[in-house]
Amino acid sequence: MHIAYPKHPREIRIRISVQDMDNGLVMGIASSTDVMLSEKLSDYLVRLGYTNMHITGIVCQLLTKGKVRVYFRDYVERIELMPPVQKFSSAQAMSLLEDFVAEIHGGETETEESKRTTTQKIIVQPPKAVSWSA
Repeated sequence: MHIAYPKHPREIRIRISVQDMDNGLVMGIASSTDVMLSEKLSDYLVRLGYTNMHITGIVCQLLTKGKVRVYFRDYVERIELMPPVQKFSSAQAMSLLEDFVAEIHGGETETEESKRTTTQKIIVQPPKAVSWSA
């Protein structure tokens, strides 16, 4: 079922603030960039994968609440709508993401067969060894 939404991702401006992280602590001063949501979605879809549930969470939080913080191994991104006035419903946010992914794929949608055979790469790092000195 298609839900109408007010704007296309190419029409939604976002501000991305990036800060480095070191051992889980945010370090330094954030650098900010304004881009269109379509650019960031394309970046996440390539980096995280088309079927990644994190993208759904990021898009829903951003479009319904106006801002989201995304943590990666070496840095953290704070993404906010610019201007922060237009909010979407959850259904509109999901519809926008589904339509954007379909547009990138040329209108093709994933079949149930391809969903079952797609393997996603997940990396789990073991905790760092702690050395104790007496």
